Amino acid sequence: MPRGRRTAAAGTAQVLVTAAILWVIATLWGPEVFSEAARGLPWWSFAAAGALGGAGVVAQALRWRIVARHHDIDVSIGAAVARCWQAAFLNSVLPGGVAGDALRAADDSTDASAASRRRALARGFASMAAERLVGTAVVFCAAGAVLLPRAPLPAAGCLLAALAAAGIASRWLRRVPARQIVQVVALSVLGWMCFAALFVLSAAVLEPEAPASVLSSSAAVALAGMSVPVGVGGWGLREAAAAWSFSISGLSAADGVRVSVGYGVLALASTLPGAAVLALRVLPRLRRARSVAAGRAQRSSHPPQQ
Repeated sequence: MPRGRRTAAAGTAQVLVTAAILWVIATLWGPEVFSEAARGLPWWSFAAAGALGGAGVVAQALRWRIVARHHDIDVSIGAAVARCWQAAFLNSVLPGGVAGDALRAADDSTDASAASRRRALARGFASMAAERLVGTAVVFCAAGAVLLPRAPLPAAGCLLAALAAAGIASRWLRRVPARQIVQVVALSVLGWMCFAALFVLSAAVLEPEAPASVLSSSAAVALAGMSVPVGVGGWGLREAAAAWSFSISGLSAADGVRVSVGYGVLALASTLPGAAVLALRVLPRLRRARSVAAGRAQRSSHPPQQ
C-alpha cells in the first residue's frame, strides 16, 4: 500500500477509535457529561487556560532549542515558540498527536539555520523526537508515581513506558551535555505542571468539592492517557483514564469524565494562538505558490516566438 494511503488509513482508524471510546463514555454516563462540562466553564477559565497553555508552550520551545542547538540547528526563541504553538494546535485537531511536531521539524523556513543543509532534515527530526520523548517520559513517570500505592500493575506499565521513552530519547541526547539534559528534564517537568494545573483548574470549576490530592493524581493519570497516540487530540482515552482514576479514589467516574472534558475544551482553547501562527506562516507560502503556478501557466500559453 502506498505511504499516502497508509497514512490516511491510520488517521481514519484513530478517528474511529476516538469516536468509539467517546460513544462508550456517552452510553455509560450520558451525553450530558459533555454538554455540562462545556456550559460550566466561566469566561475567566479560558483566560487562565491561555496563560497556562502559553507557559507550557514556552517551556517546550526552550527545551527544544537546547536539544536542537546540539544538533547544529539554531532556532530563535520567538521562532521556537511560534512553531511549538502551531504544533500544539495541529496536534490537538489531527489524529495521532504528532503531525504538528512533524511539521515543526520539517519546516524549512528562514527562521531557523542549520550548520549543514545536507542532514538538516534528519537532525531536525532527531531534536524534535528527543525533546518530545523526554516530555513523554516525565508524563508517564508522574502517572506511575501517583498510581503506585493504589494500582501497582498500571503503575508499573506507566513506569516501563517512561523508561522506554527515555531510552529512545537517549539516542539523540548523546550530543547534549549532562548539565543541559538536566535543564531539558526540568523544563519538561515545568511543562507537565502547567498542563496538570490546567486539569486542576477544570476540576476546581466543575467539581469544586473534590479533594485536591485526588485532583492532582487524576491529572497525572489523565495526561498519561492522552499521551498514548491512538486518537485525536487526546480525546477518549483521556476521559476514560480520568473516569478510572476518579473511581479508584472513591469519587464518581462521571465527575472524572466531566472534568476531563472541561480540560479538553480549555486545552484546545489554549492552542488557538497556534492557529493564527499557522495562518500567518502558511498563507504567504500559498500566495507565492499560486503566483509561481500562474506564471508557469502564462508562459506555457504564450510560448516564445522563433
